[in-house]
Amino acid sequence: MSDAVERFREQQYKILVGIGHPERLEGLMRIASVFARRQKGRIVAVSVVVVPPVADLAQGAEYADPEQLETSEELVAHAEEFGAELGIAVDPVVEFAHDVPSGIAAACTRTDANLILLGYSPPAQAVGAESDAAEVPARITEAVASMTGPSLAIVALPDGEEPARLLVPVTEALDPAVIRDLVKIVALFGGAEMTFIGLLPRGLSAEEFAARSEALRAKVEDVDFEELRCLDLDAREASHCLFGAEARQMAGESHEAAFIVRTAV
Repeated sequence: MSDAVERFREQQYKILVGIGHPERLEGLMRIASVFARRQKGRIVAVSVVVVPPVADLAQGAEYADPEQLETSEELVAHAEEFGAELGIAVDPVVEFAHDVPSGIAAACTRTDANLILLGYSPPAQAVGAESDAAEVPARITEAVASMTGPSLAIVALPDGEEPARLLVPVTEALDPAVIRDLVKIVALFGGAEMTFIGLLPRGLSAEEFAARSEALRAKVEDVDFEELRCLDLDAREASHCLFGAEARQMAGESHEAAFIVRTAV
């Protein structure tokens, strides 16, 4: 690869897609392709192989479970092939890490990704904040949110189903262009309904909360949305709320997909 081509690839907008389950792979790739086309960018398909805490990550393959390593290699190869079908360039990456959140964060730093797209399966029934269904995506969200560069999007994709409803958290730093991309994503799923959730810092006065809530509404005023609710929560509470029982209650029983979007600070 020439130096000019290498520099071009380094400068391209990059969407890092966390690939952990084959049943969600193509859905996540389709979503990532929307962002990649708008930015004339490429997708970095990452599958994390978890190794023991004592393992030297530089020699991760020596400590990895062979079956897990083979599965990860097959997943990223599939992502590369599917990306070719979508007309999007894909860089396949197998990342060795001591846990999934740190693996995603490390891959993002190394590849200089602009956007991280992750997926999970929402529970069949409403769950509480302490359940694994709420804890796992919350932990990943916290790990990535501590970084200062990339934006973050998390989508719930029921296994073998297409989403009928999107729950979209809105922050004050959210780029309106991301909202426009979300509208395109809705079209991919046949016009799913959207419910926006505005996230504001804790401790605001009643007047500040009202004023900043209106500012959040202005961010999505050009979108045909069902409703916008503003919650006075800290980051961890918001993560659990969005992935736990409260999210299902807010969006109703038809809630089948959720996005979290965090813009760079």
